[in-house]
Amino acid sequence: MKVKVKREVEIEIAFVRMSVAVRYEEEDMPNDFPFRNGDIWDVTINIETGVIEGWPAGVQHELHMKVCDEGSYWLLDPERNVVASIEDDYVPNDLIPGSYGDYIEVQIDETGKITNWHKEPDVSELFED
Repeated sequence: MKVKVKREVEIEIAFVRMSVAVRYEEEDMPNDFPFRNGDIWDVTINIETGVIEGWPAGVQHELHMKVCDEGSYWLLDPERNVVASIEDDYVPNDLIPGSYGDYIEVQIDETGKITNWHKEPDVSELFED
């Protein structure tokens, strides 16, 4: 007889990559905002430090953006393999700062650090059945 069982395993998560739609043009995000490509903002963030990879030195920004259920989020291990994801879904606000699952609200300093990054990011939303 064969049965399916769930096993608890420990994995290392190093990054979160998110790709979100810019819904309201310049009201959401200026066209020259770092990592904006057309109507998509695509960034990779170090999950422990809250630093956006490749952020241009000396650039500070605040971002308050309505995403709703149009974002995709991938958890990556240190080798950048995807270990979990949600796509075309609400913002996992226990991981990405914001509110109501609809908004991303971040303050980014001149080093690319999200200064309001959660001290203990919760990734459980990306592992729900």
